[in-house]
Amino acid sequence: MPDFKDDTRSSGAELLHDGEHWLLRPHMAEQPSRSGPGLVPALENTIAVLQYLNGTAPHEASLAEIVAALGISKTHCHSILKTLVHFEWLKYDQRSRTYRLHSGIFTSASSLLNSPVMDAVRRNLTALVHRVDIPCLLTQPMNDGTYIVIDKFNGPTSMELSFPVGHRFPRDACAQMRAYLAWQSPERIDAWFNNWQPTRYTSRSPLTEEDVRAGIEATRRRGYAVSKGEFTEGIMAIALPIFDRDGEVSYVFNCSFMIDRFLPLEEAVAREMLVALRDIHRDTLARPPAAPAFIGS
Repeated sequence: MPDFKDDTRSSGAELLHDGEHWLLRPHMAEQPSRSGPGLVPALENTIAVLQYLNGTAPHEASLAEIVAALGISKTHCHSILKTLVHFEWLKYDQRSRTYRLHSGIFTSASSLLNSPVMDAVRRNLTALVHRVDIPCLLTQPMNDGTYIVIDKFNGPTSMELSFPVGHRFPRDACAQMRAYLAWQSPERIDAWFNNWQPTRYTSRSPLTEEDVRAGIEATRRRGYAVSKGEFTEGIMAIALPIFDRDGEVSYVFNCSFMIDRFLPLEEAVAREMLVALRDIHRDTLARPPAAPAFIGS
């Protein structure tokens, strides 16, 4: 067996209970920052500032804190902050002398957040959650293989998903990874393993390439991805990829619930998810792989 990282205390999610209500939320650990390619240092520093404020609780910081965390010179960092405040991407608190993200950033991204494709995805996933009464999470695969939360859909259920928009799941988050890779080319799947380090998120996490490939192949045969306590103890997830007009995976959505309650409903929920996926593809004029390669066609 290859060396693996034991990450059982920070799988990315934890299940909490207050006596009546279940809450599935990410661990409060800071998400790791990514180094830039060194092409435009000023722009990379600006992005680093935004990522730092977005990913580090309490999501506000002073100039000195940002300088110390990112290693940017004080003068350069101050210029970046003043520029971002001018364009209302950041807000400066005179009293505490701290900076935090501001709503102007949404204006600049409004076409992404309110595109016709997203409207169709949200409409169908909202309807899905009301049918199955199980919460759903929508993520987008990124260039580094991770998955960023785009939206969440909580119905009238006893468990709530509390992942913030922008939360980043690791590249081997089991259900999402399987849903993404199952309909990729063999070459792309092989490339995925080049930078893979096995991680023990729970006692059930797959730790060998053979096990991961078996999970991908089982997903392809079944027609949907399943994770049973492999990423978060006690949680089962079913996931499916959403394809775009070019036949590429643009999003992944998954329904999550406690294993003991979800397991008897697996086939029924999977059927409803496939109906939602068919409707999304119809409404967005997507091009999923032809059957039998993809059961959601």
